[in-house]
Amino acid sequence: MNAKEIKKELLKIKNSPKNWEVTDFEMDEGQYLSNFLGTYMSLDPCGKYHHFLSPNGVTKKCERFWENMEKSANELNMWIESGEGDPCDIFLCKDI
Repeated sequence: MNAKEIKKELLKIKNSPKNWEVTDFEMDEGQYLSNFLGTYMSLDPCGKYHHFLSPNGVTKKCERFWENMEKSANELNMWIESGEGDPCDIFLCKDI
């Protein structure tokens, strides 16, 4: 997916009332909405979790995808974060 396609999909999710859950910020700093996008492996173009210590490294294609995902979310006043319980879970988040 290129940046334009990613932004289009994130905009659809942003405007849909489905699957948004209220999430607490750490340290009692309020709440925000989060929407489960999928696991890291299901979203990543290579289908792998790229740990920073991995000897296999990250491909340019995967780096570009995740950079486009972050950039697109930020342009829509949202952000991407991994799960607290499972870092392989990926969420789209926005302020309430």
